[in-house]
Amino acid sequence: MPSDPLVRLQLAFLTGQSNPQCCALSAQQTHFGRALLGPGRALRMQNFPYQEATPAHAPVALWRASWHNAAQYLSSRRPGFVRRYRDAVLQMLDAAPHTLVLSGSCGLELLSNLMLPADALLRISLLAYGPVARRAPACARLLTVAASADWISRLGYGPAMRSIAGGHMDYLAQPELLALAQRFVSEVEAGLP
Repeated sequence: MPSDPLVRLQLAFLTGQSNPQCCALSAQQTHFGRALLGPGRALRMQNFPYQEATPAHAPVALWRASWHNAAQYLSSRRPGFVRRYRDAVLQMLDAAPHTLVLSGSCGLELLSNLMLPADALLRISLLAYGPVARRAPACARLLTVAASADWISRLGYGPAMRSIAGGHMDYLAQPELLALAQRFVSEVEAGLP
């Protein structure tokens, strides 16, 4: 997505890849992201690693998605992960002056392990829902959200800044998360130069 001078804030998902062959947004991600759009905002239609030439999203079995996400979580701790994906993420960030990253599950670990430069992190605000990560990167703004029945996030990250109803697999279907995200995107936008 080339830089558009009218776009002040880009919205981009960063989650583990349930299907490593595809980074197109799911219908649920697309619906959630579009609900956050407004003047000067754009939604990146690809998830991590932001390849524009990607097959359409196709659901995969939960066990397979879990396997792929766990493997990606572990491989993100190796030096090859940075070499393979860092430039793609930096190129995605260059598409707008500021990016609100919508990070689900292990996406927070993936983002942290990319070891992005400080100037790039200052152009990121981060909404991490159901985070599974050892730490969060030092970005401009951070909001972590965990669901009351999400034992995966509680074990894999710890206490979050906000709590909502639900479990690990249904964050984007929760109206409470959408309301938090809408407030957060407005706060982020209000703080932009």
